[in-house]
Amino acid sequence: MKLTRKEREKLRKNQEIIEASIKVFSDKGFYEATMHDIANAVEMGVGTLYQYFRSKDDLYYSAILYKLNEFNTFYEDKLRDKQTFLDILSAMITAWIEYFGVNNDFFAIVFTEWINVKKAFARKLKKHLTNDFAEKYNEITRLLEKAQQAGEIKETVNTGIVSSMIFGAVQQIIHMGVLTKETVSPSFVAENVLSILSSGILKVP
Repeated sequence: MKLTRKEREKLRKNQEIIEASIKVFSDKGFYEATMHDIANAVEMGVGTLYQYFRSKDDLYYSAILYKLNEFNTFYEDKLRDKQTFLDILSAMITAWIEYFGVNNDFFAIVFTEWINVKKAFARKLKKHLTNDFAEKYNEITRLLEKAQQAGEIKETVNTGIVSSMIFGAVQQIIHMGVLTKETVSPSFVAENVLSILSSGILKVP
């Protein structure tokens, strides 16, 4: 269904507010940030801002869901048309590092500020975050299990442990990028992770 010009404009403004709010929440923290701060960041009156979002908690919750959906679309695009075990795993790692490297303010507020919102929003956010990241973890596990069944990975390898190692390593690299503000090459990370794993889990012909 095609959106009207008014609907497109409202959607564009919603996105603008969300992007600005993430920057404000990251810089000031959820408690210190105010709706006035966010209104100033998007150059609108605070009364107008409340026409888009009912409260600071509502805005924070909406921002997290918006960016999670954006990440999932980005992630799926990166994996599209990948066929081999190593190509798929490399695309998974690259997608995480690339997206959160560009959106490190979002990553920061996801893992440091979500518990500060009202309990009703916090419960819903916890459910979304837990389900979303659990699915990404399980996706890596399923990929490893499939490769193991195909004889590409040693039978003695515990796919759950390897999945945790990959998932944990990627998250730690993203965390360090947030803390140091240094840019990390996604392909460099993927190549190094796969190189380390290859010597330990892959079957050598």
